[in-house]
Amino acid sequence: MAAASYDQLLKQVEALKMENSNLRQELEDNSNHLTKLETEASNMKEVLKQLQGSIEEESIGSSGQNDLLERLKEMNLDAGNFPGVKMRPKVSMQPYGSREGSASGQSGDSSPVAIGSFPRRGLANGGNESAGYLEELEKERALLMAELEKEEKEKDWYYAHSSRTSPRGSTAFPSRRTSLCRQT
Repeated sequence: MAAASYDQLLKQVEALKMENSNLRQELEDNSNHLTKLETEASNMKEVLKQLQGSIEEESIGSSGQNDLLERLKEMNLDAGNFPGVKMRPKVSMQPYGSREGSASGQSGDSSPVAIGSFPRRGLANGGNESAGYLEELEKERALLMAELEKEEKEKDWYYAHSSRTSPRGSTAFPSRRTSLCRQT
């Protein structure tokens, strides 16, 4: 009877060792994946910061030009007297083909807009291209934020999963607890 229980205990110990080995491998895999997710999240945060900076630069650039023109109008000064400020007709924000009013189209709506330093990409078509570029950046930012949120959820799941598997491994072999700490 004692030999049978000893063999049974030996089989249980072997099964526990195998399970412990599997759990360690799973924990290591989860840790590696978590590190990868954290690195990707960090990279995405950096990209988002850069995108926000470029959006802010463009916003400041275009609002600064509008502010300059408004100040000149308030002071009743002619913007043509300043060499750094160039004038250009204001681009209508109405969609093509939906002009209302006179048959002359934009000729009555040609109030000048100051052109100073535009963003790096250089805008020959005016505000419409700038608005399109800002819209594109906003869409890209939204996609990156959604992906970042998804990866944060994955990271949380892996943390929860690894915390569930860690107690089983540490209670199965209490004498190995110190050696596990030294390995990590």
